[in-house]
Amino acid sequence: MNKITLPKVILTSVLSFYTLNASSGEELFNSKCAMCHVKTRPSDKSTLVAPPAMGVMHHIHMTYSNKKDAVAFMSKYILNPQQEKAVCMPKSIKHFGLMPSQKGNVTKKEAKIITEWMYEHIKPSKMMHNHGKKASPFLITKGLPHMTKLVKMNWDNPKLNLTQKQKDALVLVRKETMKGVKAVKPQAMQLEKEIKKMTLHGGDIEKINSLIDELSHLKAQASKIHVKCIQDTKAILSRQQLQLLMNK
Repeated sequence: MNKITLPKVILTSVLSFYTLNASSGEELFNSKCAMCHVKTRPSDKSTLVAPPAMGVMHHIHMTYSNKKDAVAFMSKYILNPQQEKAVCMPKSIKHFGLMPSQKGNVTKKEAKIITEWMYEHIKPSKMMHNHGKKASPFLITKGLPHMTKLVKMNWDNPKLNLTQKQKDALVLVRKETMKGVKAVKPQAMQLEKEIKKMTLHGGDIEKINSLIDELSHLKAQASKIHVKCIQDTKAILSRQQLQLLMNK
């Protein structure tokens, strides 16, 4: 019995090893994802058909403070993408379109293997784009720091030395801030366009003034969200950490 069973055990182990090896995260990513999401920093962004993997991981790391939550989100999102759940910037979705579902191309098990590998091996990096000067949804455009941006830039800075507890709290502040600003910004930017257009093309002054009042109200909302973000972030960080950020 043992002479017969032993070779079967060995054979099963060998087959399992090669099956696992053939289904490694990198190989799965290369065969199923890399045709759209390039792994390296692109030299020519005009050839891109989807956000680079390092850009995607930048937003993932800034939205989820630990591997378990990040992998759980990515694994589900790959199979069922939804714009309201996307972590990438709206301008990226507008440019590339919403990612198509990978059902039929990637299994649940493969999605988990791929995303675990991405979390461990794709170094997050913000992809910079030159879009010129951007309009601001805030009333106060100078003098107040963009705390979420400063924190993002120093997320893994050993000098800042954020604890896991701080990262968890900062992620919640970022989510709340981004949700609030995203709810206001599109309306504010659209109103700004309408006001400019009506002013330059002889629009009714009363209508223009009404739109200005509406815009001011929206920008006041955004500014309150901005101020709350700063205060909440300051409450999480130590005095030394704040000094390091503000001196950047």
